[in-house]
Amino acid sequence: MYELLMLSALMSRNMSGYKLRIILENAMLPRRKISNGVLYPLLDKLENKGCIGFDEADQDSRGTKIAHITEEGRRYFAELMTKPVAHDAKWDDAYRFKMRGMHYIDSEEQISILQDYRNELAEDLHVYLGIKNHLTDLRDEEGTNTNYYQWQVRSMDFVITTLKAKVDWLEAQIKEIEKMEIVK
Repeated sequence: MYELLMLSALMSRNMSGYKLRIILENAMLPRRKISNGVLYPLLDKLENKGCIGFDEADQDSRGTKIAHITEEGRRYFAELMTKPVAHDAKWDDAYRFKMRGMHYIDSEEQISILQDYRNELAEDLHVYLGIKNHLTDLRDEEGTNTNYYQWQVRSMDFVITTLKAKVDWLEAQIKEIEKMEIVK
């Protein structure tokens, strides 16, 4: 997952490990600190795969090596963009990382990724709506801790509102891309 973000960043321009770490930290939700112990093994792995390179001649003013993407890295980036996202603990991040590299792929693939993400979120939305209904029923039963269940329902409302906003945004993006394709 981090490989995709690193390669996407290097598709736009060459940069140092420090700048790549800032990109990675800012891409995470919630924002997280990324240690050198995470970043540099990842960069080594990408270099060993032939996806990135570091040139001695391509250093900044402090002597920091600047990474660049290779043709193999471009190929691997394209492969990662088309690879299905596993529904694990990091699936939401994976889709957001893919969105950062969308301008490097064609509109058909962009739409496919956005639709897949929307479908995953819609499935979660369906589940959370069911949980909210169940909690509402429990809240409304006599003899229950109404205040406890009220906050559980409010918590579900927060999650549902967030999911609906994401789904709405994705649907708007899909329509926008489709409209741009019609104009071409």
